Order: sequence, then structure tokens, then C-alpha cells
Amino acid sequence: MLALVAARREELASVLRFNALWRRRKSPWRQRRAPEGALAYQRRDHAVSALLTGAGRERTERAMKWLIESERPDSILAIGFAGACSSNLDVGDLVLATRLHHIEGSPFDWDSNSLDRASEGDDEHGELIADGEMLDRARAAVEMNGIDFMPSSTVTVNSFVRTPGLATWLGTTYGVSAVDRESYWVAAAAAAAGVPCLSIRAIAYAVDETVPRVAAEMPDTPGGGRVGPALRYGVRHPRGLIRYRRAMRTARNAAAMLTGVLTEGHGPSSGTDS
Repeated sequence: MLALVAARREELASVLRFNALWRRRKSPWRQRRAPEGALAYQRRDHAVSALLTGAGRERTERAMKWLIESERPDSILAIGFAGACSSNLDVGDLVLATRLHHIEGSPFDWDSNSLDRASEGDDEHGELIADGEMLDRARAAVEMNGIDFMPSSTVTVNSFVRTPGLATWLGTTYGVSAVDRESYWVAAAAAAAGVPCLSIRAIAYAVDETVPRVAAEMPDTPGGGRVGPALRYGVRHPRGLIRYRRAMRTARNAAAMLTGVLTEGHGPSSGTDS
């Protein structure tokens, strides 16, 4: 069984087709019992499951422990949004994570030697390598379907990276192309259990963009609680909200294209929304 793992509902909305009922068609997924603070789904053919962990390390590790022990997946595909750390990436591009790094602490704690400490056994920093077979399959899929992508290293941090300066510094200093808050912890749990894992991040913010403050103010829960903050932000910054929603939709559909190919063997349009 393949398990899809994401932090929030928005990241898998096009794959799980939450709006299927509004379109008067039966959803191919059904919701299942999940650990506290998470949401779980299973495709009706039982070949693929999906887990929404919530954002951040604590939520991700707790949900992954349940997934590994209860579901026993044969492989894990981590899906989610990320901010670009390279000018070579645009909104909607996919990053196939070849190596996953983690840096503990706040930006005030980071320095140019942070990733080097992993080789010295520093528990606050680490590096994981993607499963080669899954990476080859994903790369073949994006090439065949004409999806813009970059195989590259990524970094997971605890805090939300909003400013172009910090995003650029991460890319230049550590040689990574994308930054997020969960993918390292998904991969770490998979590695500890000996389960093949691949992380795919859809770029939601370009490296030269200042991320709207509302994005950092959204709750870490896997679903719900985000309409209020979005509406309040939209009243003050209507154009900013439009750009934010457009970026989320572009990133979501880009991830769904590849996920649809890897999970169902259908064309790129099988899991996207307009």
C-alpha cells in the first residue's frame, strides 16, 4: 500500500477531490478514523491511503508514528507546499527532494556550518537521502508529462520563512532549492521504519516574494480554521488575498498532476481542479 502524507487539507485537495459531492459524483476516497489532531483517508480500492498530519514537527511525528504502526505502508509519498530558495523555481514548479536536511531552532540560531554538523552526529541537524527507485519513477513521470521540476536538496525548519532575504540566504548558504516545515520529519519516520519514501514539494512562493502574513497566521491543524484569517486579511488586502489563493491553487494542482500519475497511472488531468 502507498501512503500519501501531507500537512494540510489544501495540499491534497485536488487529489482527494473534497468537492466531489458538490459535483454530484462519488468521491474515490472515504474518510477513516485517525489519531488525534490528524485526518486519514483511504481510496476505495484500498491501494492508496492518505494522511493529513497538521503542520510542524510535533504533529508530523505523532501522526507518522500512527501511520507506520497501524497502516504499515509499503512506501510513502510526502506531498506539500514549499517556498523557493532558488531563482530557478517558479510558483507551481515541483521539487523532487533528493536530499532532505533539517535545521533546529530559529533563524537567529542558524549559521553557515549548520548542515555540516550532521556528519558529526549533531541531533539538531540531519540529512536524509530519497529512495532511488521512487525518485526515478517520479522523474520519469514528470518528464513524460511535461511538468516543470527540479531534483534538488530541501531543508525543513521550525519557523515560517516569509522574506526573500532569508529564503535566498538558505539557498545560497546550504545549497537547497526549497524550504518547508514537515518533509524531513516524514522522511525520518519512514527511514527509521525502513519504508521507502519520496518527498515532492510544490512551490507556492517564489524566492523573491514576501509571503503574506496571513500564511504564517493560519492554524497548524490539518483542516479547518482558515476561513476567518483569510477573510480578515482579504478585507485589508484584497489583491494580496487573490494572489495568495491563486498561488495555492497553482501549487496544489501541480502536486496533484504528479500524484495522479504515480498513484493511478492516469494522465496529469486526473486529479486537478481549475
